Amino acid sequence: MFYVWDVQKNDLVRHRRYIPKKYKTEAEQKAYAKDMIKQINRILADGYYIDRKKASKNTIDQQSQVSEKIYSVREATTAFIEIKKAKQLYKRGIEFYTNTLERFVKWLADKGLDSVWIGDLDNGLIQEYFLYLLTNRKNSAKTYNNTLGVLKTFYNVCLRQEWVEGKNPFDKVDKLPEEYGTKNKPFTNEQIADIKEYVLEHDPYLWKIISFVYYSFMRLSEIRRLKVGDIDLEKDLIWVSGRTSKTKKRDVIPIVPALKKIILEMNLEQYHPDDFLFGSNQTPSSTKMGENYMGKHFRKVKDHFELSDDYTLYGFKHTAVVNWYRKEKDIRKIQKMCRHSSMLMTERYLKSLGLLDDKDAVSELPEI
Repeated sequence: MFYVWDVQKNDLVRHRRYIPKKYKTEAEQKAYAKDMIKQINRILADGYYIDRKKASKNTIDQQSQVSEKIYSVREATTAFIEIKKAKQLYKRGIEFYTNTLERFVKWLADKGLDSVWIGDLDNGLIQEYFLYLLTNRKNSAKTYNNTLGVLKTFYNVCLRQEWVEGKNPFDKVDKLPEEYGTKNKPFTNEQIADIKEYVLEHDPYLWKIISFVYYSFMRLSEIRRLKVGDIDLEKDLIWVSGRTSKTKKRDVIPIVPALKKIILEMNLEQYHPDDFLFGSNQTPSSTKMGENYMGKHFRKVKDHFELSDDYTLYGFKHTAVVNWYRKEKDIRKIQKMCRHSSMLMTERYLKSLGLLDDKDAVSELPEI
């Protein structure tokens, strides 16, 4: 531990250097520490100090030779992705983070700023980037907000890793109001009846998948990762583990009678608990169903009924929400079934489906 002058703070600040784990024995650790102390004392005697406003590629390269690495923006984004991979984030999640950050770094590189210290990302530069997203790239509100979310997460990791100090400058960027589109549009009862008849005749395995979406309110990616052992027919529960859930939390979903009937037809007792429920050959197996299987098969249904792109397989979950809300109007139950973290999220979700209009309630308002 040592203290060094910080120009921006106008004070001495404490720094720590840690002995790398590769030095196992006490003798190796002492030898490393002795050498490091000499290096630190030498640069302090030479007048070394911290001035973030002068950070550049040269100072970064120079300072990184002293023990604690000072991360440029490019280096920090690369390290951030490695951290996400180590946490076993799913492939699509990694790609989303990577593509978003690469666009940001490329924009900085065009300005010759991709090698500046991560702490040099000030409010002016960040606001300029988000203005660029709107005016040059013509980002929609949703894309804009998704980018903001990734960059906020990225900088929060930088703070936790102590690559930088202070507050997250991306917190000063306001989200844009989103107009909910018609993607994943709910199906009418008439449409469902027609689709069921067609699918049971031409692709009965697809109906099992549709039933899981409708009756369990699960995401398609979660259904692909379900295993035989996650189905508890004695308690009529589906255990959604952290490795399967989008929220990374362990959840439990009740198995309704209509879904249990379909599950019983799958004869799960014949398979290993670690087999994927929806395997590669239309049966549970050790190989997961292909990533494009569901979309490819439902595309044939859409083509047959000439459905627009607003209708998707995931729309059966929205259909379930709409039907359930119209029957019971119990937001709390829907929140639990959708596994939303807050009632506000559920309200926002229901509004996006055209619900919560409260027309009936208003019509009962007493006259004055």
